[in-house]
Amino acid sequence: MNEFLLLKKIYQTASAHKSIIIGPGDDMALIAIDEDELLCGVDQLIVGKHVTTETPPALIGQKAIARCFSDLAAMGGLPIGSLMTAAMPPEIDESWAMSVFEGARVAAEKWGGPIVGGDIASTEKNVQPMFTVTAFGTIPTVAVKRNNAQVGDVIYVTGKIGNSIANHHLHFTPRIKEAQLLIDSVEINTMIDISDGLGQDASHLASVNTQLVIDTAMIPLREGATIPSAIADGEDYELLFTCATKPPKDLATPIGFVQQRNALDPKVITTAGEDISNLGWTHE
Repeated sequence: MNEFLLLKKIYQTASAHKSIIIGPGDDMALIAIDEDELLCGVDQLIVGKHVTTETPPALIGQKAIARCFSDLAAMGGLPIGSLMTAAMPPEIDESWAMSVFEGARVAAEKWGGPIVGGDIASTEKNVQPMFTVTAFGTIPTVAVKRNNAQVGDVIYVTGKIGNSIANHHLHFTPRIKEAQLLIDSVEINTMIDISDGLGQDASHLASVNTQLVIDTAMIPLREGATIPSAIADGEDYELLFTCATKPPKDLATPIGFVQQRNALDPKVITTAGEDISNLGWTHE
């Protein structure tokens, strides 16, 4: 099963509704409720895939929350609440499970979206635990979408990327604060959080008419990272965005530009012309 292809097929069957402002295909959905707007999105964490079986349970809970809240940040949202579900085998120790939920609770409250409900289900024996977080948020100004890059935009990234597996992927803070500062400073045309890899996630910002060009020499590398790992590894949860004006220097680093694209051209290339559109986590 290829996750992206399956999601594409599912999205094609989605029905339009007057309350849905932003539907499937972005980081989160945006729904109109009378005069208000609500962001909502869901993410999963599977032990043995997104974390190891040896990962401390409190950090598992924290990452489950952080992954979903990172999507909120990418849309320019502020968290207001969340739901959490778990599917675990019967042999799971209750104290381990409680540590997971406590880690999640502390993180959710810290970042402004406390857990307000959820559900627990039992699986068959010897199945790895799975946790799902649904986050809700508000939009202080305007929702930032994917796939709206403009020719002439500069590409920016917050923080540093690469070698996230060494430590960062378990300890990152969703860039909620940074997103708000950026939105207040410049007009961001499009934005995404880097979870599947710089190359692959950057491709979501391109369109049929726009191509992203990455200058690999300008990528801010995390300690121990290489250019290939920064492009393909993922799990960075930094913000990748494009805009026409220069944001404050302490918030982001320029790493490329947006240019005209012909329909058959790659969505993302390096300045050397290498196609990096598909470099990243393979969802199969």
